[in-house]
Amino acid sequence: MFKKKIKNLKIRHINIFLRVLRKLAYFILDCFGYLVFLPFLLTSKRKKFSKGDIKKILIIRLDRIGDVLLSTPAIRAIRFAFLRCQLHVLVSDYTKDLLINNPHIDRLLVYKKDKLSRDYSLAIALHPGLRQNYLTFISGARFRIGYTGWGGGFFLTHRLKDDRIKRIRHEVESALEAVGMAGGVIQDKHLDISVTQEGERFAVNFFSEYGLQDKDLIVAIHPGARQVYIRWKKEGFAQVAERLIREDNAKVILIGSKEEEALIKEVVSLMKEKPILAVGLKLTEVVSLIKRCNLFIGNSSGPMHIAAALGVPVVAIFGSIHPLDSYKEWGPWGTSQVIVSKDLNCRHCHPSDCKTFDCMRLISSEDVLEAAQKLIYVKNG
Repeated sequence: MFKKKIKNLKIRHINIFLRVLRKLAYFILDCFGYLVFLPFLLTSKRKKFSKGDIKKILIIRLDRIGDVLLSTPAIRAIRFAFLRCQLHVLVSDYTKDLLINNPHIDRLLVYKKDKLSRDYSLAIALHPGLRQNYLTFISGARFRIGYTGWGGGFFLTHRLKDDRIKRIRHEVESALEAVGMAGGVIQDKHLDISVTQEGERFAVNFFSEYGLQDKDLIVAIHPGARQVYIRWKKEGFAQVAERLIREDNAKVILIGSKEEEALIKEVVSLMKEKPILAVGLKLTEVVSLIKRCNLFIGNSSGPMHIAAALGVPVVAIFGSIHPLDSYKEWGPWGTSQVIVSKDLNCRHCHPSDCKTFDCMRLISSEDVLEAAQKLIYVKNG
């Protein structure tokens, strides 16, 4: 036990050193960049946005599923502020299907696949990073909004400080603050998500294949997450799934990516009652499958945000309360949800240093089952 603590302490110190080194590298890069760009910065006029100045707009969001979905109110806010302007959104190939039918977007661009023109009037990077800030610059936009702190602040004409550690707010609010610098008009804050014909055909066939009907209580469970330290124990998911099948006569669907197939099999191996498996699906298929479920249970992950965007009741399992992973920033955005979390007062500990996963281990299957049955009871009246 003592050796394990020493090992964890060493890992934590290495992680801290690497983070400091990375921040120092960004600082040096920015100092050099500001010197090189000084003539541009001195000649650029920081003036109020005028609709007459804006003809074509680029919004950049290159990260993951949840990040893109939580940015849809910001996209809508820009659309309503600039109704006559062309609005283009640049995303990764992985997330494009979430926005493919979004009515507020004139053109959806895929990073590294679609060529970026240089005739934009306004470019907004909705998340911090050197790459995103650079893309605002090469877009040719006169007005460039983005975040400082993670490199490339010198590419911007209008800067926001990445202060999520100190000023905790939901990612939806952060994105709205960014577009607010351009005069974004907030109509409402619901999430937009695209449902495709391809996905709907798949879901209909899937339900038919497994004999699922509208009258059934259908529960989607996703035991995975991108970071291992925010995953709840597989034994817990197995126990909750089994009890929902036995006590509530639920039809449980375990969902996961191809990379999570081994994890899904481990959960199934711990169960006597066997769930339905949906592994390695396309994103369009995941959307339409979750759309037909009565309840979603999972960690902080893309599928959790998909369920929330679709209005499916969500039981979200959160361990760390550090701002980078807190439910206060990344929780499901909607009304029908229950957050299951344990407070270990670790808000000052960087999540990547948490090698013991105590936050997640303290969450019991009873905690999660109680939250699930609460939402089932509300649904059934």
